[in-house]
Amino acid sequence: MRFDSLLAASPLVTIESAGAGMLSVSCAVAVLVLASCQAGAPADRSDAERLALDGKTLEALHVFERIIALDPSDLEARLWTARLALRLGRADEAEAQFRFVVERQPANIDARVGLGAALTRKGNGSEAIAVLLDAEQDAGENAELFAALARAYRRAGDDRRAFEYFRRARTLNPTDPDIVSGFEDAAQAYGHALAFEGFSEQASDGTGTDSGSLVLSLRVLPRVHLQGAVRLQRRAGESDVMAGGGMRWRAGPGTTVALRAVGGSDNTILPNSDLAADLVQHAGSGEVGGGIRSLAFEDARVIAGSLVGAWDPGRWRVDSRYTYSRTSFDTTGESSGDHSGLIRGTWRAWRRVAVNAGAARGIESFEDLSADRLGSLGATTLSLGARIEMPSLTVLSTAWEHQWRSNDTTIDRLTLVLVQGIP
Repeated sequence: MRFDSLLAASPLVTIESAGAGMLSVSCAVAVLVLASCQAGAPADRSDAERLALDGKTLEALHVFERIIALDPSDLEARLWTARLALRLGRADEAEAQFRFVVERQPANIDARVGLGAALTRKGNGSEAIAVLLDAEQDAGENAELFAALARAYRRAGDDRRAFEYFRRARTLNPTDPDIVSGFEDAAQAYGHALAFEGFSEQASDGTGTDSGSLVLSLRVLPRVHLQGAVRLQRRAGESDVMAGGGMRWRAGPGTTVALRAVGGSDNTILPNSDLAADLVQHAGSGEVGGGIRSLAFEDARVIAGSLVGAWDPGRWRVDSRYTYSRTSFDTTGESSGDHSGLIRGTWRAWRRVAVNAGAARGIESFEDLSADRLGSLGATTLSLGARIEMPSLTVLSTAWEHQWRSNDTTIDRLTLVLVQGIP
């Protein structure tokens, strides 16, 4: 509405000439207020967008919320608010704002893609996929839409479609770091892989140990990988070999089941058989699970049950494990129980580099448990490590561990792991 129209409709015009001075002052104030409103909104929007692009998410969100308070029909401000809320992890708030825009502009692709992303973040994978597939019919070749569909399919446990959509998104926008990262994660989960792990350790009594293992993982079905593994370990002039295989099954949207059976013959360091079954359930940023292990050594047997948990909100991750194990010695007929625990924190310091630190009490690893670690040694282990993810789908990890044992022995170990993903 024009200012002169506002003035004509104002009660101020009924004031007689004797109040002309007051009228002039009132008009001047009205002009200043209107001018301020008209000039202030664009400035606020520009500032908010600059803050958002600079990564100052919370500050930008507050500015956009003020813009919406002045004009609830500002759909572009609501879109920005929804995006920023989603960036902060406020999925409910983001969903509400995206739905508001979609109800008033059903053809708005940005709002429909955002709604699908918010539903995915909340764990409503099937609804998210339905919303995004509907948007795909109108969006054409849209990298953001393909990436949102890929994330929804990953949350739904369909790694094959997640990989396919991430590949299409990366083709359209190969420089977007989030899309590239998502593609690499999906390729690692869905594709084949070849992994090498080696470590060298030195004990304070002069005993040294070297070990190396090779694992090949082949996708035989969209949700099933078969694995073959071989390990060689050498200590004090003696060498042990173990070989075998297993499977990893993506049983549900957040459920992974793993089985393994490896063994050797006449081993003195490593087990002669190692049977394992593990189950992990993903729920949002958390993971819970457990496993059971049976290991047979030359003159001892170990049964171990573990509970595991993890929390991974994004830039950092915490892993924990508690295990109760029972060891029976064939020679003496004795048996003993042992409690062990581990906690490890990981910080993704950069997009492709993560560092970690951990502490363990008792048996710190059942993956490479050897005969000298049986029984209650009261071991305490500290570790430091790093992980580097390369664009070639190569992951390089390294860790240093120092262990104190109750028999006054200390051990230092350096581990190197190299995993090559094959889409």
